[in-house]
Amino acid sequence: MCIVTAGPPTMKSLIGMLMAIAASTCVAAEAYRWVDERGVVNYGEKPPEARQSRPVDTTPRGTIESTGLYDRKPVDSERRQVEGAPQPQVVMTPLPAPTLPSVRGMDFDTYIRLQRGMTEGELLVRAGRPDYESVDNLVDYDRSLYYLPTVANPYTTVVKLRSGRIAYIQRVKKF
Repeated sequence: MCIVTAGPPTMKSLIGMLMAIAASTCVAAEAYRWVDERGVVNYGEKPPEARQSRPVDTTPRGTIESTGLYDRKPVDSERRQVEGAPQPQVVMTPLPAPTLPSVRGMDFDTYIRLQRGMTEGELLVRAGRPDYESVDNLVDYDRSLYYLPTVANPYTTVVKLRSGRIAYIQRVKKF
């Protein structure tokens, strides 16, 4: 027979027990609702002292249930089929053909006003939405905006953006 005696608790076991207790306890924070001087409704853990506030009940309500494939109730169409009622006629209408957005291009006046270092917002205000857009680098979020040629304006304009600023502008005649 072997008898094991427990000695004083070690520091690791005390830290482990404290972490287990801390992880198992749920801290319930109170939330408050108040309206500021502009009439905007705000929520927070600490209400302002000058404003009238009321506590908000944050306890979860209801449950989300998911039913399996086999315990679902039959839909109306399945009930009619079972009862022998005639099925309604379904008429399939073809979808309209998708239309491509019209190509707008970029006027020369707009092109000469663009500069390197200009923000993407300034570019979009001056030139409008591009005809085509591509992401070149996800890390630095480099993008290329393409303004395609039109009959009146036979130039393709490519604007490369790096981190939201114009890094490169190129205009090439395509027709």
